[in-house]
Amino acid sequence: MADDSKIGVFLMAHGAPDSVDHIPEYIRNIRGGKDPSPGIVEAISDHYRQIGGSSPLEPIARGQAKNLEKLLNSGGGDRFRVYVGMRNWSPYIRDVVKQAYDDGVERLIGLCLAPQYSRFSTELYLKAFREAIRENGGDVKKADFIYSWADNEYLAEAFADRYKQAAKKIIADGATGFYTVFTVHSIPSSSLDEGDPYPEEFTRTVKAIIKNVKPIQWNQCYQSAGYIPVPWLEPSVEMTLDKISRFGKKSVLIVPVGFLCDHVEILYDIDIEYTKYAESIGLKLYRTKSLNATPKLIQALASVIWSHIC
Repeated sequence: MADDSKIGVFLMAHGAPDSVDHIPEYIRNIRGGKDPSPGIVEAISDHYRQIGGSSPLEPIARGQAKNLEKLLNSGGGDRFRVYVGMRNWSPYIRDVVKQAYDDGVERLIGLCLAPQYSRFSTELYLKAFREAIRENGGDVKKADFIYSWADNEYLAEAFADRYKQAAKKIIADGATGFYTVFTVHSIPSSSLDEGDPYPEEFTRTVKAIIKNVKPIQWNQCYQSAGYIPVPWLEPSVEMTLDKISRFGKKSVLIVPVGFLCDHVEILYDIDIEYTKYAESIGLKLYRTKSLNATPKLIQALASVIWSHIC
């Protein structure tokens, strides 16, 4: 392919409803068209009401895409176009792939806005990406998919910067020390029986970060287990907080390394649910600010793309 071929970069995310009224449809999308129970609809609707009625995921992702496109084209020209496609809500991956072809893009590169590869989740994005290409008459052989960027050095530096900012806040509040908890989204534990490398991917990210920040006491755990009645990866956040409380620590810093921007798993699960749980067992919970569209995250995304096409 010619060096000046138009490249479309797809930043793909789970998606989130833009209003509480759309939650039933959103859950049906996640569950392959199956109607959710009224109880699940009400529980999730309540979470969204408590964070303002909608998720900021989509507008933040658009900001990431805009900044990434600017950086990728900073050498001159407009070879790169960066798009945002969601798997379970608008803008859907299939619609955005069509837009890319309409824009004259010749080569497509897909990238999940979750750095750690998982067979349970990442492969679903790959499937949706390939199906969208076929549906729009494209050639899957001319498309690329970046499976993992779990230990990208710029990503680690971005998380480390947020960690240092949070640490200063904790010390300013009078804490003599704190326990660090790194988290990613939980997945059904049965996925590991099929060879899912997700826990190892998680560890790759954590190891890259601790080279920059050197936490004294830390642990890894899983957050935001789903409503499917199956075993999910543990330890959970609650289990980990229970353990820390028995050690006598009073301040805990959660670093959600499986998430790049604010959305319900951050704004509700951590900021509301886990914070209340921590208070109930005598702990003060802090969280690193999300990366959102910080320059180092954009640099990380750009480095992943540049490395892939070289």
